[in-house]
Amino acid sequence: MSFNNCFILVISFLMISLFSVNAQSVTGTNGLIHIPTAEMFKDKTFIIGASLIPKPYFQRFDRRINPGMPTYLNITLFPFMEVMFRYTNELNMKVNPTTKYYPDRMMTFRFRVLNEKRSIPSIVLGFQDITKELGLSCSSCNNYSASYIVGTKTFTKKSWSLKTSLGYAYDLKDLKSEDFKGLFGGIELQNINHANTSLMAEFNSFHPIVGVQHFFFNKIKIMFGVWDLKKFTTSFNYHILL
Repeated sequence: MSFNNCFILVISFLMISLFSVNAQSVTGTNGLIHIPTAEMFKDKTFIIGASLIPKPYFQRFDRRINPGMPTYLNITLFPFMEVMFRYTNELNMKVNPTTKYYPDRMMTFRFRVLNEKRSIPSIVLGFQDITKELGLSCSSCNNYSASYIVGTKTFTKKSWSLKTSLGYAYDLKDLKSEDFKGLFGGIELQNINHANTSLMAEFNSFHPIVGVQHFFFNKIKIMFGVWDLKKFTTSFNYHILL
């Protein structure tokens, strides 16, 4: 059986009993597979995790020759504020003075502007890898910067829920938006009678990505996806409510 047939079989099986849970993107913030959404976790939620971004979709200083592994710590400090620190390793690279290679470090801040209501979506402003603007890094060290506004609206019919997200990434002063450029968006399909699994599809400004995630024991979240409908991607994270 080919990979495509196996993937379709898994998706079809999971659609029999879908559950409802917020997604966690490979970037480390609340989102779908790669893109951010306007959803936030409960206040004082602490998350530690790691993900795999396949080559040639992982980039560092315009290099696209290796896969990458972001590892991150994420905390929702207040109901309206999310902070994430990420340590991104380019795989197949040795960390030593000879290679002059050191993993990338970055911080992200997200602020809720609007809560979702019956007629309006939730709105979040995000500032990803803004250490240069804060004077904490060099001007050429921003590999994954992105400033964006994103909205999420949930539509329900009977026991089904469809979350739709649409965002726009822009340059902030001298800080170029690298991870996303211009429009991005996606959907998440869930069954509101359950609470553990969802199907996702998105366009991250550059490529389509589809995936499925499952939440085990209300603590461990695992995502499997296909980047550009070609390459495998995944993420694993552990949730703690402080």
